[in-house]
Amino acid sequence: MELNISNGRKWLAFIALALSSMCTLGDMVINPIAATLYDVFAGQSEALINFGITGPALVGLPFGILAGILCDRMNKKTVMVAGFAIFVVSACFGGVDNLPLFVTLRCFATGVGWGITNTAALSILAVMYKDEAEHGKFVGWYNTVMSAMGAIMAFVAGLLAVNGWTHAFWTYYISIPILVMLIVFLPSMKPAKNSAEAKHADEPTEKVEAGWWKKLIPLTIQVFFVALGFFVSLYMVGLYVTGTGVGDEAFIGTLSSISTIATAIVSAAFGTLYAKFKNAVYLPGLFIMGACYLMMSFFPSQITAIIGIALLGLMWPTYFCYFYTRCTELVPASKAGTATSIVALSDGLAATLCSYLLTGCMGIMGSVNAAWIVPGVILIATGVISTIAFMASKNK
Repeated sequence: MELNISNGRKWLAFIALALSSMCTLGDMVINPIAATLYDVFAGQSEALINFGITGPALVGLPFGILAGILCDRMNKKTVMVAGFAIFVVSACFGGVDNLPLFVTLRCFATGVGWGITNTAALSILAVMYKDEAEHGKFVGWYNTVMSAMGAIMAFVAGLLAVNGWTHAFWTYYISIPILVMLIVFLPSMKPAKNSAEAKHADEPTEKVEAGWWKKLIPLTIQVFFVALGFFVSLYMVGLYVTGTGVGDEAFIGTLSSISTIATAIVSAAFGTLYAKFKNAVYLPGLFIMGACYLMMSFFPSQITAIIGIALLGLMWPTYFCYFYTRCTELVPASKAGTATSIVALSDGLAATLCSYLLTGCMGIMGSVNAAWIVPGVILIATGVISTIAFMASKNK
């Protein structure tokens, strides 16, 4: 489908979408108070507390798939606004001193809300920007704003939590004007019709071949292994720092900030990189990220940790932005939402399993710096296979 809107309206719609990415990084508000929650709910189910902190990511996976299907069958704006509205209500009222209710609201906010809006937003970007290079550029900018929003929310939540853990949830109030922006600025985006659906309509038809989804299989497998390797450093860097003895909590916070800033910088430049290197844009990053893990494993120190985390943050957007751009180019326009949700599912599974990968390897290998080798090997092996596949397809 083509959008008949002014350039100014399109920019306003993009700004609203980019700001809504705060939902994707909504857990940044929880990070400063995660340890406090065990004291707040002392004497209650520790398993339920754990699920309240990390469980919403699992809850969001099926809703991401559902959102993709809905985006291909109904107005994308409706899906996006509904998903973000669920996030707004659940997140703003999530600071409750009742464990079952707290967990339920968390699951609706950063589970259901994230699952729907993450897929819907990226599906909308694919409709708004048809040109391949332009699409990549705006996906990069979207990720830049996402990184910035995450850093800001974590900082603000930490300040507010000083006066009480429930105050951290005030950070989510910024989502209310963003919801209004989505309602006002997003244009109506009805689904593209395939030839069967448009048989009696006057709209242009689109032929959807059987087995269209098979083109996504290699990309989806790549996404899982690359994300699995990277997310170890994103979510488990604290375990590395304390396990190797290279720093304290303040140093962990510094590394997280470095990673976020590095990701934002390259995300902003991704459009230019993609226009120049096309489908090879992510290949060097896989080897560099793998080398970072090996360097940090064999030579643990504050210097190698800073260099490694900075390079990991710099290289990650070349892949993150790439696979959300590429997946919509591999499928018919009427299946862009489903394609996005499939990739998001693979990405989310990797985020969920990365902690189990590292802790399992630590149990087998005996230390965190030894286990740090494993994600490095995964990334380098994926890089080798991806490069061979890229060269084969290029020659063909």
